[in-house]
Amino acid sequence: MNEVIKKMAESLRAGATMLPDNCSVCNSPLFRLENRTYCVKCGSSPTLTPALASAPPASPQVDSVKAMIPQMTSTVLAKLKKLRVEVDETSDPVRLSQMSELMLTLLKILEVLERLGKSK
Repeated sequence: MNEVIKKMAESLRAGATMLPDNCSVCNSPLFRLENRTYCVKCGSSPTLTPALASAPPASPQVDSVKAMIPQMTSTVLAKLKKLRVEVDETSDPVRLSQMSELMLTLLKILEVLERLGKSK
């Protein structure tokens, strides 16, 4: 498995949160642990303003999306499970890299869905 992905998994196990923002240096997902935001790949520590703090009030469209969050979450989880099986069965390094990127994207989507579900 890619070393960066291993570090990302270690960060998540340590209680870090994967943010929906990417590193301005290497474009890798950013993580937050306690009050520290950091990039696992290149080690940079950008200062971020939480995106949801400055979000406009909820609209009917936002409420409609919130109603779909449980179903979207289930769909993403099902895709992750299927992808995990494919990863177990694949030895092609190029395909493994592609699947790893897809897994990261799906994990980002889960975090966004969770954040949206908790926002008022």
